[in-house]
Amino acid sequence: MTHTQTPAVGLHQASFDPTGSTLVKQAVIITGTDRGTIRGDILLRDGRIADVAENLDVTDAEIVDGSKFIVTPGFVDTHRHLWLSMFKGMSYDSHLAEVFANLYGVYAPGFRPEDHYNITALARLAALDAGVTTMLDWAHNITSPEDEDAAIAALRDVGGRTVFGHGFGAERMFDAERYYDTARPAEAAERTRKLLPDDNALISPAYLALEPPALISMDACKKEFQIARDLGLRISIHILSTDENYQPAETLKAMHAEGLMGEDVTWVHLTGATDDEFRLIADTGGSASVSPHVDSHFHSPPPTGRLLAAGVRPSLSIDSANASSEDFFSQMRVAFDVERAITTSQFEARPEGYRLSMGDVFEFATLQGARALGKEHQIGTIEAGKDADLLFIRTDSPNMTPLLDPLNAVVYHANISDIDTVLVQGKPVKREGRLLADVPAAISRVENSADHLFWSGDVEVTGSAEAHPAARPVACL
Repeated sequence: MTHTQTPAVGLHQASFDPTGSTLVKQAVIITGTDRGTIRGDILLRDGRIADVAENLDVTDAEIVDGSKFIVTPGFVDTHRHLWLSMFKGMSYDSHLAEVFANLYGVYAPGFRPEDHYNITALARLAALDAGVTTMLDWAHNITSPEDEDAAIAALRDVGGRTVFGHGFGAERMFDAERYYDTARPAEAAERTRKLLPDDNALISPAYLALEPPALISMDACKKEFQIARDLGLRISIHILSTDENYQPAETLKAMHAEGLMGEDVTWVHLTGATDDEFRLIADTGGSASVSPHVDSHFHSPPPTGRLLAAGVRPSLSIDSANASSEDFFSQMRVAFDVERAITTSQFEARPEGYRLSMGDVFEFATLQGARALGKEHQIGTIEAGKDADLLFIRTDSPNMTPLLDPLNAVVYHANISDIDTVLVQGKPVKREGRLLADVPAAISRVENSADHLFWSGDVEVTGSAEAHPAARPVACL
């Protein structure tokens, strides 16, 4: 007996019922697996990928014409400070010390729980708009349980898959001496774990650690690592490789000697670490997160190629929108071009260089991000059994036409406006190029927080930290 398939509907007419079945036909699929890029079909059932093949004959699913779209795994950002999106664009001409003194030292104490909710929600929406279906919110301005509750509530309300980082008050960054020998209480982390008990849920927890000896003593750091491990929390930690006097130091070697390195740790930035220390990450099964824009802007070129040479395949992160584009395509491009500039001469690759490929940086933005967050069993590739966290990228926009190499086109020609549809666990959060959330309401809430922080006089501001006067809302003039 020959089955007759139901006629296909266009992508914009598809229901994408996350509790039902959808068959996307004849899309260009960048699988992120050994299968590479294919023209084929994806079957979604109950929010998960049930099958991927060049041709699937299915009679009990909604049939969707995917022929004008590239389908990719959702992007994974392994390190972003969502609260710093409140200061978008304020740090491009600043040095890192000025950022700490101004944004952390002046404004961070002025954050109220409602401000955490407002900016976390809008920043997470901006990430979803840019195709970042999964991220680690590095929430390092949490000074009270009410702050934490507000940030987690925002993540739940907006949607998306987010790892909430159990952090600390920003004063630990700009006034480290005061807290240097003090570990955070176990009860605080226990509270986060009770709020977020399921590591496979859309909102799950992680533990944010401080670099020793720059910001915390080694003994206090060891206590915090033990707290995290007793609770089964993955750990993420900034590593700039400086001592308490901000002089160069081999932080990772010291931490390795104390038995702190392991597969549950993601090491962020790593711009001052040595090649020997990178090999320690590989030997202990850890992961790395580079921030191509911010690393290049504030520190030094991201150590992408050096990590690869040591056997560590890094993930990508934006860090913060106060000094980085929220466009995740840009992170791939910067990572690729910076390393290419380091490792190639005018005509050929230098023998000692590691030459990145487009496939490498795409993998960093997807699968390696999933691995760094302990979620490679759920996301990161398009294959049967994984959650349907997917991007549908247009192929018919001026910048994407003609389509000759889909992977290269995604990395180098696509932009946020080309992301037509975003699914998280099979549920649309963006369709026809527009977020499905109430974006005007989210913007209005952030404008209220901006009025509190910048324009009302509630927060005492020094001259170097002021927002530009031309940005003052008319209502505040």
